Amino acid sequence: MNKKNILCYGDSNTWGFVPIIFDYETFHMERYSRGLRWPGFMQNLLGNDYFVIEEGLNGRTTDVEYPDILARSGISYLEPCLYSHSPLDLVIILLGVNDLKVIFNRSIKDISVGLEKLIKIIKKSPYGKDLKSAPEILVVGPPHLLHEGYLDADNEPVFTGGMEKSNQFNDDFSNLAKNNNCHYINLGNKVKVSEIDGLHLDKVGHAKVGKLMASAVKNILSPSKK
Repeated sequence: MNKKNILCYGDSNTWGFVPIIFDYETFHMERYSRGLRWPGFMQNLLGNDYFVIEEGLNGRTTDVEYPDILARSGISYLEPCLYSHSPLDLVIILLGVNDLKVIFNRSIKDISVGLEKLIKIIKKSPYGKDLKSAPEILVVGPPHLLHEGYLDADNEPVFTGGMEKSNQFNDDFSNLAKNNNCHYINLGNKVKVSEIDGLHLDKVGHAKVGKLMASAVKNILSPSKK
């Protein structure tokens, strides 16, 4: 039996960034081990019939680039990533939080448009399980920001106004998924991020996301659904 290949396309909460007060002088950061990160946790729950591919990148957005950092737009790497890891049964997209940064000045509508661009790239691709059609897509409504205390190198808030916008993810992303014939799961009402930085998942959060995702994946890819 061939393994079912699942690509997890996300940002720092897929990469496994440990919640800390970030030091911009030393750029010190820590990363949870694979077994603690939600994709690895999900892999352990799914078992040997599935192969989970992690593609998390700190700071990744849907479709917008930073003025001083290259290749953080989800658009910039998505198609080669799909090709590299094909054939794929399922692509999980967990993005949108970095788009809330003040530097981008984006509305939820702007973010949804960016997310839809990613969906369309996947839909038009031939990198599904038969290498002729597109893989299934699971759109994820991200956890809400817990506070706006995350500061940049100049001690300025990074996410001013982001809490209110993050509470709107579910309404827009669920409609987007429905309109584009994608699967959808909302983490916003089920998972809390760490109080330390108000942004990143802690060990408990990763475990909870892993369990929720594993259940969703089984529902999407189980033989009875095909």
